[in-house]
Amino acid sequence: MRSRVNPQKAQGWLYLYFPSFYRHSLLSLANEPLAILHGQGHHIIDHNISAEKAGITLDMPLASALYSCPNLITHTLDSSRLQHLLQQRALWAYQFSAQVSPDTQYAEQGHAGLWLEAGSMLRLFGGLEAFWRHIDDACRQQEWPVQLAAGLTPLAARLLARANKGFPSLEHATINSALQALPLLQLDFNAADTLALQRLGINTLGELLRLPLAELGRRINPNLVHTLQQLSGSKKHTLMQFKPPRNFHDNALFMYEVEHRNGLLFPLSRLLESLSGFLHHRQLSTRWLKLRLQHAEPPDTYWQFELVRPEYRHSELLNVCRYQLERKQLRAPVRELHLSVTRFLDRKAEQGGCLQDADTQATVYDAALLNRLQARLDEEQVQCLKATADPRPEKAWQTYSLQQAQHKTTHSIQARHAKRPLWLLPKPHPCPPPEHILHGPERIASGWWDDHAIRRDYYQVLCRQQLIWVFRDDHGQWFVHGYFG
Repeated sequence: MRSRVNPQKAQGWLYLYFPSFYRHSLLSLANEPLAILHGQGHHIIDHNISAEKAGITLDMPLASALYSCPNLITHTLDSSRLQHLLQQRALWAYQFSAQVSPDTQYAEQGHAGLWLEAGSMLRLFGGLEAFWRHIDDACRQQEWPVQLAAGLTPLAARLLARANKGFPSLEHATINSALQALPLLQLDFNAADTLALQRLGINTLGELLRLPLAELGRRINPNLVHTLQQLSGSKKHTLMQFKPPRNFHDNALFMYEVEHRNGLLFPLSRLLESLSGFLHHRQLSTRWLKLRLQHAEPPDTYWQFELVRPEYRHSELLNVCRYQLERKQLRAPVRELHLSVTRFLDRKAEQGGCLQDADTQATVYDAALLNRLQARLDEEQVQCLKATADPRPEKAWQTYSLQQAQHKTTHSIQARHAKRPLWLLPKPHPCPPPEHILHGPERIASGWWDDHAIRRDYYQVLCRQQLIWVFRDDHGQWFVHGYFG
């Protein structure tokens, strides 16, 4: 799923640093004290504001944290889940750059980051400031805390983003000045190297860069020289490029059990938003949504929502799921919600304009209406009409389900500007001879091959400002057979 990319070929990089990345992925109440535990230990690696007000600090042992805050909610960092979340975030970022590289340098702390190649995207977005603003606005819409920074090398962008010293500029002098002002403690060196440099009186990156690299590597650490060379761009910094997966899968983990189906709607909306972005960027649609509800006790609950027409828009997918949820019952409280899509349909580009006819413009709205009707009603309650080859009006059409419509090529029945009405009565009603005949007669004589032969003369008649369809049989009796819309 990933390939190597040489960052030296790029003209600039944007780094997105997501502090408390893992904690923000957990669905919990904001006023509840929450702390994240290290995966292999029992100390705090991250916490929210409520926990901080209760006296919880980083690296605090779990026993001490529970003593200070008995109602503290704890969750152990799951490395595999963090990797999955980062892949989903990379998939989201793929809309802004063709070269996206996830960064797991800070995974053990519950943080994460993404590199986005920016040099080749500036012309598309209209400059670095516009590129920056698009990404920042998208993160705000998702309510994701993010720190952005631009740099001529990947490491420079990451250091500035971590220190929250980023700004939309790729000028060498401007970036170099910002880097040199960074304190030594913000450079992610190991503790031994940092202590050794502090003993030499080095407190900023600028002071460190003025030292001879050869002597620095001999007296401190050769790896330190390697890092500084990557920072300046004199040494390659190979990144793992993200490639979008073929199928979609995402999940939401609850910090508390969801006992009512309405509680699933908000997390499902976030999952559908990710799905909508996935479909939009690949010009795909889908008709099949698979939900897996994980309970405290097995078995899990599996729901499959099938749409009548292919869809990719978040709002319509959410509406269909909302109607479907209204008809579901939870077997047990839900701890985790999974959404997966493995079947897709190609989507033709939808281009609006002054030359677009009304029928083409209404196609999208018709599909949305059918999806909503099918989600609200039973399958047999929503039917389609198909024209047949029988000229007898009562036998000239037949119904079939919306699901069958996906596999049939039929001739639609047009009500507008048609000589026959769309609304036919179940049985013709006797009526007096008409006074205002507009069109007719139309002779229909058919059905000789079975026992229901007819011989009628049909007319379009105006009666009380209503256009109706009447006929006269061989006996001279008049009947109303339908109404024009």
